[in-house]
Amino acid sequence: AGAIVEYAIVGEDCVISENAHIGRSPEEYEGEARENWGIAVTGHRITVGKGMQVAPQQILSESI
Repeated sequence: AGAIVEYAIVGEDCVISENAHIGRSPEEYEGEARENWGIAVTGHRITVGKGMQVAPQQILSESI
């Protein structure tokens, strides 16, 4: 199974492991949640582990 990366900025030399999910489409949200939606961001040389999620608006500065 592959990773899903959508509506995200991924830094250089990142490792995105299987089943990880980075970002979400704004269409998945309604009302106030949609108004507060934003892109997900990972810094450089970050590892996102198997099955981990990076939420919209989350800025990841260390590996998870």
